[in-house]
Amino acid sequence: MYFQRHRERYRIDEDRYAVNLHHRSVQAKVDFNSPFAAGALGVDLGVFAAADLENTGAPDHEINFFPWRDPWSADWSRRHARNGVSLYRAHLKLRHDGGHGAWWGKFGYFQPSGPGVLGVNWSLMPGTWRGAEGGGEIRRGQDKLVFAAAWANAYKAPWYRDIYHFRAANGEDRVDGVLSLGLRYETGAASVEIAVGEARDYLRNAHLKLKWRRQHSPSASTSLSYQLYAASDRVRGHDAGYYAGGRAWQHYFAWSAGLASWTVKAEFLHTRAPNRASGHLGYFVYRLSGAYGGANGAYDPWWDNRSDWNHHRESALFLSLGRGLDDLLPIPGFTATLSAVQARGGEAYGVRQTLRESAWSFDLAYLAPSGALKGARISLHYTHYDNHTRQPSWEGFKNLFQDEHDFKFLIVLPLRL
Repeated sequence: MYFQRHRERYRIDEDRYAVNLHHRSVQAKVDFNSPFAAGALGVDLGVFAAADLENTGAPDHEINFFPWRDPWSADWSRRHARNGVSLYRAHLKLRHDGGHGAWWGKFGYFQPSGPGVLGVNWSLMPGTWRGAEGGGEIRRGQDKLVFAAAWANAYKAPWYRDIYHFRAANGEDRVDGVLSLGLRYETGAASVEIAVGEARDYLRNAHLKLKWRRQHSPSASTSLSYQLYAASDRVRGHDAGYYAGGRAWQHYFAWSAGLASWTVKAEFLHTRAPNRASGHLGYFVYRLSGAYGGANGAYDPWWDNRSDWNHHRESALFLSLGRGLDDLLPIPGFTATLSAVQARGGEAYGVRQTLRESAWSFDLAYLAPSGALKGARISLHYTHYDNHTRQPSWEGFKNLFQDEHDFKFLIVLPLRL
């Protein structure tokens, strides 16, 4: 995998754009997924390596390894990323299939696959939990009930080489572990998922996901979804102090339609993350650790338009139009997508101005549909992001930066043995 990025960010104090990220990086991974011996027992292994070919920007980009060991130990005197190798998957897997259902489990270093609140950070590779996950499914005709439970005592974002324990917001107090429980019911075109999880005596997350999809014809489909994400930072008498009142939540609505070569999407986010003191976050995060890279949640919204669009009282509307280009080009596999986001209404403690931010992006991608390189892909991505306030990056609105121009180029070549 080859990844090239050039991102410039506006600096208010100098009234100019300056290089933020500028690097050319490579990654390579090797996976081994064993079959199930006797239909019941197997092993999955995965390792990847990352290195910078060039880096004249910040050292903490997500395609190579950060030059510090965990999210709480940043050393901004460092100037270069940390080339190296990391184990990202190594678990024993169990499975038993019955006439009307199945049972399964994972033990070791894993990525969650059942319903629940645990998710992973992504760069080109996924993050890794250390612990166990188990679940099952019960089938009856078109109906299916899927359930899962997971426990972990450590995590590793893909931009760190070594796994680390969870910590509280102060970066010092250790959190013993996280627990997740989830249930999903699927019937025909619809599904309902509920899940709850807790970082022991520290944070609690929960979500509700309602999804519906209908295939009208081979070339036409429609999908709808409503999702509610919630967080509580007051668990068993402990107050993490992230949100005024101890709770925050986010509503997410999504609609998409496909017709022949065209795909249209409209999505909406509204956030409540009360902040009535300087120590409050003022934005919503769906993870059982407040630190960036400290953990991640099973969170669906992602628009690749730079901002997280998640400040208190902020409402954001995302629109995109994509088109497959097979009927226009002699080589099949190309798609082009134009997307835009408008958001306003965000509030921050100590800032009189309400937040207004916007962005637009263009993507051109190629995915090899067949042949020896089936699954190979090449993509170009450009985002133009505008912060319509005069707040410096990360000040006032704590999860917000100033205007950006962001260009990304990616090549992925799979090799299968």
